[in-house]
Amino acid sequence: MDKKEFIKIMKKNHVPNFYYNIEGTGRDDERFYLNKDEHGWNVYYAERGCKTTNKYFNSESEALEYICKRLTE
Repeated sequence: MDKKEFIKIMKKNHVPNFYYNIEGTGRDDERFYLNKDEHGWNVYYAERGCKTTNKYFNSESEALEYICKRLTE
């Protein structure tokens, strides 16, 4: 899955874009956030500055699939 496909699925499922940030810039609070760092693709959910979900994936596709699943369940 790439970012375009992810966004298409989010729109199809009526998931507001403020529930996620997949571009790595801007706000990261109270939304799923995708970030690439030296350990791989990091996905976390932050609320009031505390990360409540913090997972690493080997690929962007795996990370996006995880966010997609969490937001469409």
